[in-house]
Amino acid sequence: MKVYISGLYSGTSPQPGIGLSRSLRIAYPDATLVGVEYSNRSSGIHWQGFDDLWLQRPWEELDLAAYGELITELLDGGALWISGTDLEALWLASVFPDGHANLLSPPAVGLSRITKPGVEAHKGLPLQIPPFVSTDESDWDLHAFCRKHDWRVWLKGPYYEAVRTKSWEQFEAVRTALSKVWSTQRLFLQAHVSGYEESVMLAAYKGELLGCVSMRKRDLTEEGKTWAGDVQEVPEEFATKLREIIRDVNWTGGAELEMVRAPDGQRWLLEWNPRFPAWVHGATITGCNLPAMLVEAATGIPAEKTTGSGEEFTRVVLEVPVRSRYPLAPLPEPYGGGIGHSMKHPSGMPALAERLHKLHPHLMTANAGAENGTNGNGSHANGYAKVPDSFVHDLKQQDYAKMETPSFLFLDTTAADLFERASTLARNLSTPETQIVNGYSIKTNPDERLIKLALDSGFYAEAISLLEVQKALQIGFKPEQVILNGPGKWWPEGLMPKERMHAVFCDSIADLKRVIAAADRGELKSKVFGVRLRTPSIKSRFGIPVETPDDFAALIDAIALLPRDSSFGVHFHMASSHIGVGQWWHLYGAMLRWCRSLEKLAGRQIEVLDIGGGWFPDDWHEGREDDFTKAVQQARATLPNVRQIISEPGKAMAQPSMALAMRVLEIQDISDDTTEAVVDGSIAELPQYFFYPHRILRRNGETGELEPLRRGKTRLMGRLCMEHDEVAANVELPEGTQPGDVLIFCDAGGYDRSMSYVFGRG
Repeated sequence: MKVYISGLYSGTSPQPGIGLSRSLRIAYPDATLVGVEYSNRSSGIHWQGFDDLWLQRPWEELDLAAYGELITELLDGGALWISGTDLEALWLASVFPDGHANLLSPPAVGLSRITKPGVEAHKGLPLQIPPFVSTDESDWDLHAFCRKHDWRVWLKGPYYEAVRTKSWEQFEAVRTALSKVWSTQRLFLQAHVSGYEESVMLAAYKGELLGCVSMRKRDLTEEGKTWAGDVQEVPEEFATKLREIIRDVNWTGGAELEMVRAPDGQRWLLEWNPRFPAWVHGATITGCNLPAMLVEAATGIPAEKTTGSGEEFTRVVLEVPVRSRYPLAPLPEPYGGGIGHSMKHPSGMPALAERLHKLHPHLMTANAGAENGTNGNGSHANGYAKVPDSFVHDLKQQDYAKMETPSFLFLDTTAADLFERASTLARNLSTPETQIVNGYSIKTNPDERLIKLALDSGFYAEAISLLEVQKALQIGFKPEQVILNGPGKWWPEGLMPKERMHAVFCDSIADLKRVIAAADRGELKSKVFGVRLRTPSIKSRFGIPVETPDDFAALIDAIALLPRDSSFGVHFHMASSHIGVGQWWHLYGAMLRWCRSLEKLAGRQIEVLDIGGGWFPDDWHEGREDDFTKAVQQARATLPNVRQIISEPGKAMAQPSMALAMRVLEIQDISDDTTEAVVDGSIAELPQYFFYPHRILRRNGETGELEPLRRGKTRLMGRLCMEHDEVAANVELPEGTQPGDVLIFCDAGGYDRSMSYVFGRG
């Protein structure tokens, strides 16, 4: 018997080749085991359990047709082949579309049913697929997916690698890296699922399930790979359905179903790998030798009995002598910090992926769920973001022929509608017991037109400095309509209003004591005095901490000194766009419970609750009525003395209210499918580019029509001589775009406008 085994890498993200050889040696001690590798840098080539080594040229150099013929001769001659890598299994399926009796890896039909992330073959098993979205979607929609799932998401390659992305900037960097490594833009985002990691490993031959085991990961590497685990039998109800699926897809070879078991018991399927896992010998140690079952089924030669020695396994690191015929690769030249070879992909999987994309693109297509469209949520991935009709209406009113660029454009109709909707929502939710009002955060965008809209719409003015207070008063707000908060509320000196303001919230114990002293002297008057609480468990520099008993005691003591002739309020603010929508609502509930404790221990009734959300516009305006109704009900149930709830939707109002127009200066083709364009805008006008995507329109110079930009391979670089001055990446300019054409970046009316700066203008 001769068995060829590939996948010998034994580094931080190991392949199963070594484990397969150990398991088969127990079952067939006289068999000839041949290790197959494509790089002399895979440490597994030196494993002494192989009788021989078949070291091939790297994947980028291999003549695939000739190599396929050579493997065919081996299989026809009676040798067996067990593939230990996903991409090699894919390639073998293209060489042997109907399989081969001695090829112990799955046929094409089976592989097509387990493609990530949809994993069609899982249907019927007690498993669910975590929510996901294809990166073919527009960046606007991808950002929405991340917010919806609290930035607890994984960006995954189509075959290997998954990277946790906790911010938009990190997502873009990882997307660029993975796209380059795997030669594809077709990645996907998947929601993180918390719980215990489990796997089911199986062996099958020609549609017959030979055996399966369940394993719980007990120790993990930093990359999430199994280091130790315990092995158990698969429940019969699971095995029964698995047996039907294996028969349906005519599976041959090993496989691993990677799962997460949530605290409520629900199991989530992350992926179905088309080969044995690296921990395959761990199951053999417990007495379940699945590779032996596979070889026995294929050859009819009985395997020697495997005796188990426990129900748990762990890994150790072993040093082995280097094979004399395959000495270690030389060190790189000592420049650029090089100290050794990268061990990330020594087996050349990225090179094979690039070749397969060109040779067999149908094999490399992600399965996004046939029932749910291409992204699993009912919409079709086309790379375009929907631009509201009001944006288009307002933008068409501009005179682009006379416009100097870059230039911010105020969207009159859009802005007025946003403020009216917020005002109407507040009125509809108000009750005789609890008044609901809005506050406009001036720092978000101090444009006088927006502040005037806030005044006319019944908003309060929220200021973080006395200069902002004075601006609000100049536009028409009365002191009793002003809320003052933030750590720098006393700056500049001498501008504090003499009249009574609506509310003053303190950002620290020191700030609280200063406010109390000023109120005692009659220098500061307010209907409401309160505190801003720092959110527990999420790092922030703002607000008064409450997590430790000492912090809480200090806060209670200070509150006791507040004027008794004023109402007491609490301010809670955390940007939901940064932490995610669900996480914000979780924090809101926790903050209400802190408020209840504060109320009881301080002996002061909380009558005013100011809640700021740093809301992304879509999260505020789409379906917001039901959410905010529940928030009001929750506040009243927890704090029955609340008489007023102030909502601060500043970013949700300001961000959609302006766009930024810029002109194309030059366009250059870099390669067949990559383009770079220089524009006269820059990060000086668009400083929030790193934090969220912008919907972009191109104005057709001939027709005047506004055309949306979709995802593509064009970089839009700003006018500044700064390496990081890039205002958009991964976009596609509409056909016919020429220098001088106007590009319009929507969603630029919030911190893009207020934080823009003068640079590179002479």
